[in-house]
Amino acid sequence: MNIQQLIYAVETYRCGSISKAAQKLYQAQPNLSSAIKDLENEIGIQIFHRTKAGVVATEAGEGFLTYASDIVARFEHLQNQYRMGEKSNRILSVITARSSFISLDAADFINDAIKEPGSFRIQLKESTNFSVINEVASGEADIGILRANTHDEQHYLKMAGKKDLKAFKLPPIPYVVLLSRKHPLADRDIITSKMLEPYPEVLHGDYETPMYPFSDIRFHNYFNHAEQKYLIQVTDRGTLMDMLSHVEGCYMWTSSTHPDLMRRFDLVEKQCEAPPVYGVDSILIKRNRYVTPEMQSFIDLIFRRREAGRAYAQNARES
Repeated sequence: MNIQQLIYAVETYRCGSISKAAQKLYQAQPNLSSAIKDLENEIGIQIFHRTKAGVVATEAGEGFLTYASDIVARFEHLQNQYRMGEKSNRILSVITARSSFISLDAADFINDAIKEPGSFRIQLKESTNFSVINEVASGEADIGILRANTHDEQHYLKMAGKKDLKAFKLPPIPYVVLLSRKHPLADRDIITSKMLEPYPEVLHGDYETPMYPFSDIRFHNYFNHAEQKYLIQVTDRGTLMDMLSHVEGCYMWTSSTHPDLMRRFDLVEKQCEAPPVYGVDSILIKRNRYVTPEMQSFIDLIFRRREAGRAYAQNARES
């Protein structure tokens, strides 16, 4: 067994397909398939089930690939850090469910990285919670930011646990109503759910489970909902901000929005008399994998900024 065989197996696992892995590795598909078969024979287990749709790790293969992924990650990190005898690339890949805080945290992380010697590469991606879990589990992302609430937190954490992911929970933040400062309810100290009924509600396009506990809208009955209500479904934060800023009376439920973003789009957060629900975000990494210095630095920054941001947002709502 050698490092090249481990790289082949891990890349195949990440891609879920020998043909796709062969393309990424610049290998002929028969050669890659033969190399994986030789590895399976050598270690005495079947790593993958071959199907028409691709490959799926066996139960024994999952355990082997957990350790193999860690070894490959360490090897790649060593290559990048000391390529040609010099300290080289610092690499970080982050996937997050919608979050203004995380994107601006990443900007601060990059600003700090620029000041250090050597180059760096950072990949940032916004997607759904399902994608966050799956891409961290497959090794496509180093770190995932899971955004849940007290209604669906356990659903996502159980899913992450089954994918062999470790979760670090961030401080919970209460749900609030986010709306324009020009909104008819913007001058109210406290808003009730009844007050919101006549106004259009914005829903982010993460519909795997009920993400908006005060809203009547659910994924399975979204288009067939009998209640007369204005609903706007969006899939990116840019469109979300535009809707809140320019659609009269528009609002959405959310756990927190970065103060800089609220100032930029002239938005305000308001408390609502409704059953208390908290946003419960978690940092996900693959269990037993090597945590690079870049990963640890980014995780530490998130914890520091989240605590500071929560206090800042609380002061802003009270002022």
